[in-house]
Amino acid sequence: MKQKILLAIACCLILAACNLPRPAAQTDSGPNLLETNVAATLAALTRSAPPQQPLATPTLQAQGTFTPENSETPSFTNTPVTTNTPEPGFGSISGGILNYPYGAIPQITIVAYEQGAPYHYWYWITASGSTSYSMDGYISTGKYQVVAYDPDGHKGGCVTLVEVKKNEMVTCDITDWAGSYRDKPAGVP
Repeated sequence: MKQKILLAIACCLILAACNLPRPAAQTDSGPNLLETNVAATLAALTRSAPPQQPLATPTLQAQGTFTPENSETPSFTNTPVTTNTPEPGFGSISGGILNYPYGAIPQITIVAYEQGAPYHYWYWITASGSTSYSMDGYISTGKYQVVAYDPDGHKGGCVTLVEVKKNEMVTCDITDWAGSYRDKPAGVP
């Protein structure tokens, strides 16, 4: 690493030396000019940098004293820490297919899109006429957007995101058939 830094510095100095001021009108650009440029470049490379003084270390001086007002001995208790990260594992999503506006309910593909990394998606295909779905026990924990697709390209979805928790079932009814939802992934039938 040190060699790369030194090489970079040397290249910069060589390029800088190429732009050194030249004598006024010199018609002979023979070996004398080349020798002068090489000598100036070597002189610039061999000059030592001026010694640098180390920075002073800051010091902290006390401006007063601290005296606790309460003479009781403090006591500490262990408080459990809560997080928004769901416990790893698998849960379920189920719900109804409601307000389908295009006639009889055909076979519907339901896709649950994970909203955080690694951005998995899970899908379920219903039978024609089904008014409900259930992705039971194989959805990894996390937050999901649930979207439904019919064979004619119509899309519907839940109006909220749902959070799947380990060993729990969450309900997400497909009720919004007017919203704009993402296209069905290419790998989903």
